[in-house]
Amino acid sequence: MERLKTLAEGVHRLALRTPTLPPAMATNLMVVGHSKLALVEPATPFEEEQRVLDDVLEALAAQGRTVQMLLVTHHHVDHIGDVERLRQRHGVPLYAHAATAERLPFGVDHALGDGDELDLGEGIVLRAVHTPGHAPGHLVIHELSSGIAHAGDMVAGEGSILIEPDDAGDMGQYLDSLRRLGSLGTTALVPAHGPVLEDPVAITEHYIAHRLGREAKVLAAIDEGAASMDELVARVYHDTPRMLWPLAARALEAHLRKLEADGVVTRTGGRARRFSTPEPV
Repeated sequence: MERLKTLAEGVHRLALRTPTLPPAMATNLMVVGHSKLALVEPATPFEEEQRVLDDVLEALAAQGRTVQMLLVTHHHVDHIGDVERLRQRHGVPLYAHAATAERLPFGVDHALGDGDELDLGEGIVLRAVHTPGHAPGHLVIHELSSGIAHAGDMVAGEGSILIEPDDAGDMGQYLDSLRRLGSLGTTALVPAHGPVLEDPVAITEHYIAHRLGREAKVLAAIDEGAASMDELVARVYHDTPRMLWPLAARALEAHLRKLEADGVVTRTGGRARRFSTPEPV
């Protein structure tokens, strides 16, 4: 069980390889509980990594600790790859938000809403916090006794978070969810990818500042005459390698949709401009 890292009493992290976007190569599974265990983010589809997890769970079972439930933060493929196998192997239910259930290729046994709690006994309680933006049904799973939360794809220990408008991503909701995440009083965040983040308030403030800074660059580029998507990507993401500009274009689309919803920007014929209201007569 050398790969299983203890974060607090009854809270452990196991990074397992998944098909995610580089530089991230793994998704963090959180094993929570004492005699009753919850697996948060059973993600790996790879047999060799599944064997690692099975060995860990068999060792825990030998200590009288058994899996009782599975939870996923959202529907993306690098977060759900081991759900069906584990559900059948252990005969346990899957919990997810209703908006996630609508997007999964398999059924969900129990829907989790904002504020719902799962009591695993012996002082371990998991609270679901609805944090849409990256995905409509995204949940943060907050373990209340330790204060540690599995943050899913709200933040990243490596790589970055993509807000994909064509997959119902919403930049405005994401910023609101970051603000909420920062106010939860968590002691540490287990991101889906990368190392544990120890200062949740600083991390969420950094993410908010980064996104708003990028938004300011979008507006500055429009004011300087950039109007097409290609022109905006070149101006706004000049600090990003060109090979990543296709991903940057998707992030830019998320920013533009937010600015449109805010009544700041309008687009005609694929070209963006500041929204202006008529002068009063």
